[in-house]
Amino acid sequence: MNGYLAQTYLDEVWGADPDRVAIVDDQRTMTYGQLYRDANRIAHCLVSHGVHRQDRVAIIMKRSAQVVMAILGVLKADAIYVPIDSKAPIERTLKVIRDCRPSAIICDGDALSVLDGAMAHMGSVRHLVVGGVSELRPGDIPSTLLEEVPLDAVPAPQYKNIDADAAYILYTSGSTGSPKGVAISHLNILNYIDWAVEYFAITSADRVLGTAPFHFDMSTFDIFATLKAGATLCIAPERLLLFPHKLFDLIEKEKVTVWKGVSSLLMYLSSTNSLRKDRIPSLQKVLFGGEVLATKHLINWMQHYPNKRFYNVYGPTEATGISSCFPIEQVPKSPSEPIPIGRACANTEIFILTEDNTLADVGEAGELCIRGYGLSMGYWGDEEKTARAFVRNPLGWTQNDRIYRTGDLARARADGCLEYVGRKDFQVKFMGYRIELYEIEQAMLTQDRIHQAAVVLCDTTQSEVPELVAFIAGPNLLDPDSVMEELGRVVPSYMLPKRIIPLVEMPLNDRGKTDRGALRQLYQNALQAAGKGELL
Repeated sequence: MNGYLAQTYLDEVWGADPDRVAIVDDQRTMTYGQLYRDANRIAHCLVSHGVHRQDRVAIIMKRSAQVVMAILGVLKADAIYVPIDSKAPIERTLKVIRDCRPSAIICDGDALSVLDGAMAHMGSVRHLVVGGVSELRPGDIPSTLLEEVPLDAVPAPQYKNIDADAAYILYTSGSTGSPKGVAISHLNILNYIDWAVEYFAITSADRVLGTAPFHFDMSTFDIFATLKAGATLCIAPERLLLFPHKLFDLIEKEKVTVWKGVSSLLMYLSSTNSLRKDRIPSLQKVLFGGEVLATKHLINWMQHYPNKRFYNVYGPTEATGISSCFPIEQVPKSPSEPIPIGRACANTEIFILTEDNTLADVGEAGELCIRGYGLSMGYWGDEEKTARAFVRNPLGWTQNDRIYRTGDLARARADGCLEYVGRKDFQVKFMGYRIELYEIEQAMLTQDRIHQAAVVLCDTTQSEVPELVAFIAGPNLLDPDSVMEELGRVVPSYMLPKRIIPLVEMPLNDRGKTDRGALRQLYQNALQAAGKGELL
């Protein structure tokens, strides 16, 4: 590793080529020199307002180059950045703030207007740094305009962090109904990014497309692989992500060469006939993951673009980024052929354990477990959850040899490649996000009229992308629209069900538990009825 902290990637490129373009968004182009200067400005601003080593700093901003600038500024202040979805309901945002207790928040004007009414619930926050507004109203928390932070060139702060310190906390869906924060260290990032840049041969000539939300773990690759290589990050604007078919226009305009995207986005582009052989000639490498990509869509992509390289990547947030990778050398022979998740990355070991904690045989399904430098520090402030998920290696000999039990089911082929089988529990991957269905159910059950709630991921006949479907039961007639409206106040948009179906009562299995298989069948029956002209 050339550097020992994540932000030193920026320092090295700035020292070698400050005029190279670092980031492009729909509003600005930023060089490495500008990024270095502005990140230093933010760092000095934070430190001068009482941010100390390993303090948390929340970042709540619309996607733009300023988010990357803020992230690097937080790291340069020896602090931990906590990206929060700027579109999340205020209740969820406050849950994250109460959990991580940030000493400062960097936000834009839109986020500030949402936070304004909740300042009393943010007792840990000592300062706000606000961008994109011309003036600040007096408030309970001292604030600084980002644009008013002195423009004078400032030196890089003297870093106090070590590589074992936390660099960021990402909040994922939690099984208790509350989001849980995964703490990732500088060492985790360096191990991942140093491998990725070498393995995927990313260079300073590359232009990396950023489609991942910054509160999602795929953004780690977008930001830090770009910095490590001295490449250019092209940030897709938020409005474009609402119309994915226009993504090709951006790829062509910015001459993008590398894209790491969620499988559902690739499936959407394939199923909407967006692929054309004369388009996106600059794109050379496509990395996809986050959920299973239907093989027929991979075949479609590879037949349209035979000269591009495709990689199936796998890795949970708790293992930083990519834990395994499968380079796809040839077009799959059949749509029924599974796409392997490949072999473990550098400094990573993956093995499959049976229920009695022994190694699974070749072809035998079991729980996929990970060990190595990529394993996160655990769940922020939750030793109990950490102890359940990060356990002592049952195959190891030392006390400190730990593994992460992913809850994913997989099997090893005879050639050593791994194949993903499914989830061990009700945690699902949907649109690239990891969602705990229980969290949605608990949120629905807070509504007085709902006595029972169950959420399932259902296949549809109309689309290759599955749908989140909620079933609710209560003593009175329930209006799905009002239930959805109330649910939208407490969970982010990507967790909202596509449909809410009222029932008289929930179907139960022979153990007295909700029969989720019966619910899926009920939905399939409703779809068939809708196809015959009946209402769903």
